[in-house]
Amino acid sequence: MENRVVSTRTRILEVAGPIFAEKGRRETTIRDIVQAAGVNQAAVNYHFRDKDGLYAELLRLATHTAGAQEAAEDAPAEQRLRELVRTSVERVMGHQRQAWHTRLVLRELEEPSPAFVSLMDEIVGRIMPRVTRIVAELNPRLDEEERWLCCHSLMSHCNGMPKAEFFLERSIPGWGERVAEERISIMANHISRFCLAAIGGLE
Repeated sequence: MENRVVSTRTRILEVAGPIFAEKGRRETTIRDIVQAAGVNQAAVNYHFRDKDGLYAELLRLATHTAGAQEAAEDAPAEQRLRELVRTSVERVMGHQRQAWHTRLVLRELEEPSPAFVSLMDEIVGRIMPRVTRIVAELNPRLDEEERWLCCHSLMSHCNGMPKAEFFLERSIPGWGERVAEERISIMANHISRFCLAAIGGLE
C-alpha cells in the first residue's frame, strides 16, 4: 500500500512539472494534470491539498539541492567557497536536474508567484549569511556595499554560467560530448578560481 501511495505521488509530480513549465501556473488546470497522470482529483487533493499546494512542491523540487555538502563554519573560507560553488553547479547541471526545472524557474523570474517569493526568501535567508561570511573572510577590506555586490556576483556566476552550456557547446568543440561529472568539475573549478581571484583582488 505504501509503495502505491508513493508511486501515485511521484507520478503526479513527474507529470505536473512539465505541464506547469509549458503552460504556466495560471493556464494549467487540475484536469490537465489528472488526465495526463491517469489519476483522479482526489489523489491530487490527498497528496497536495490543491493546485497551489502541488505547484509549491514542484517549485521546491526545481530549486532543491539534493545531497548538498556544506563545509564546517570553521573551515577555511576558500574551502567553503569551493564547496558552495560545487553544490550550486551540481544543482544546475547535475543528473537529477530536469529540463522543466529550469523552464519553471525562468517563468517565475518573469512573473513571481507568492509561493516562489516565499521560497526565495527562505533560500536567500539560509544561504546569503553564509556567503557573506565567506566573502568577508576572503577580503576584510571590503565595505558593506562591496561585500554585498561580491556575494551577488558569486551567486550569479554559480547559477548563471552553468545555464550557458548552449553557448559552450557551440564554442568549445566536444563540450557536449563530455560526461556530466567532467563538465561539472570544470565549471565549478573555473568559477571558484575566478571568484577567489576577483574577491581577493578588490580594494
